[in-house]
Amino acid sequence: MKFKYIFSLVAGVVAMTSCSDDITTPVLELQQAAKLNAITPAEVTFTQANSTENFPEISWEKANYGNGAVVNYEVTVTNNTTQKKVVIGETGDNKLNLTNAEMNTLLAKVGAYPGQTYDFTVSLASEAFNVYNDHAQNTVTFKATPYDPNTVNIDWNYAYVAVGYPEWDYTKAYLIGDPDGDGVYKGWVQLEEGESFAILDGKDITKVLAQDQPITDANKGFVEITLDDQGNVSMTQPTKWGLIGDATSGGWSSDTPLEYDADTRLWTAVTVLSDKEFKFRANKDWVINYGSDGVTTDGLKADGDNFKGLNPHAYIVTLNLTNAGKYTYTLEETTVELSSAMMTLPGSYQADGGWKPEADDALKLTSENRDFKYIGTHYFPANTEFKMYDAGTWLGIKGDMVWNETHTKANFVIDSGDNIKIADGGYYRIEADTKKKIASITKTGWEVIGDATPDGWDKGQVMTYNPTTKKWSITVVMKDGTFKFRWDAAWTKNLGGTASALTQDGANISITAGTYLIELDPANNVATVTQQ
Repeated sequence: MKFKYIFSLVAGVVAMTSCSDDITTPVLELQQAAKLNAITPAEVTFTQANSTENFPEISWEKANYGNGAVVNYEVTVTNNTTQKKVVIGETGDNKLNLTNAEMNTLLAKVGAYPGQTYDFTVSLASEAFNVYNDHAQNTVTFKATPYDPNTVNIDWNYAYVAVGYPEWDYTKAYLIGDPDGDGVYKGWVQLEEGESFAILDGKDITKVLAQDQPITDANKGFVEITLDDQGNVSMTQPTKWGLIGDATSGGWSSDTPLEYDADTRLWTAVTVLSDKEFKFRANKDWVINYGSDGVTTDGLKADGDNFKGLNPHAYIVTLNLTNAGKYTYTLEETTVELSSAMMTLPGSYQADGGWKPEADDALKLTSENRDFKYIGTHYFPANTEFKMYDAGTWLGIKGDMVWNETHTKANFVIDSGDNIKIADGGYYRIEADTKKKIASITKTGWEVIGDATPDGWDKGQVMTYNPTTKKWSITVVMKDGTFKFRWDAAWTKNLGGTASALTQDGANISITAGTYLIELDPANNVATVTQQ
């Protein structure tokens, strides 16, 4: 039996009191534990139709701790099959009311899968003044059959991609489907965690269609899974999605990227579209692309027709590829201010006198995030003059171009000003912020970098480009160590391994101390290293 003691000091003349005069008196104790009432009805099948109705009330006779006790109750449900349990509510009342939808969600946390009937046990604990914690006199049981609200609108065969099977969570599982009824299931899923997955029949999850499918670095990401009618599983390479077409500011040559949200499982972008045509494609390539299905207003079809006939406006574009094999898209007009996805650099380098902003040979700067920040790397002949052209607006240089001491980088202000001039031919990275009206030009291209180079792995040594031979060269003092070649001060494109047979992401190249002439032929993946 548990007691709560209140200690009282008997007041009186200080000289007449002592510790031995303290009095302890028990004021509260559990006199009768709570008692759960039977759940009626004791068997429920959850559906979309009854999801908003109340689950049968869980009630009890209150625990008795004596007069004045403030008592709180904690209600727990245990799945008798899995022995997993979850607290479904806390209250000071003698009852707990939940909707069927709320209970359905809670039962998923204890391993209850849709379409399967389980026995559950409800238990109750009472607490008073943070001291008492007592179980009710009894427990009660009920049966329930959960459902998956994500599948209520799917009227074709579908299957779950169960990551970590047999320990998997159907509320987080992706669905693949067979909308054509040909026995082939397809669907896009985001594979991130876990070592393997199984594919389970959506109408009967006890039926395993495929299992022990490995999740590796090669297939982590947003991939399409196909399960053929023979039970064979295949996957695409991981993908990133974008919009392309002459309805977009990037035209048919530059994608407008979409961003994936793992919570909504949608690809979205906010972008301006004209009344021309566009499509969706993966990885900036035409291997995987979607156009109109030619039947519905929002349906997608692999290699389908271009979408067209829009009202020119800024749109929230949504691509839904995770609806169990039946893919759709939406367009919602918005007032969000965006930059264009691309602007050109018309100038003297162009054919036939140049200065043609829409010609095919006009160099481009892109803004992947449509945030008014543009970037592009291009070769410019000596004494080139150009401007920036953004949807009818010409931007030039205002004031002076301020170069650094090595004449490899210049910052300047852009406005409706003079031509931008580059005296020395070579590759340059152009960056511009049309909101802040600032820009920079940085000499770039292939460089050597490594612990053998003068600035180590922190900074590369830019090589000189020969437009006649299309080769790169540099004379540089090296230390004992290693180096590699990389493009435009980033590791996206880099070469290593053996000088006579360079490869992307190849191993570091060893070298001894000395002065070397290093020449690179990136078109043929060959380099020569000659000590001077």
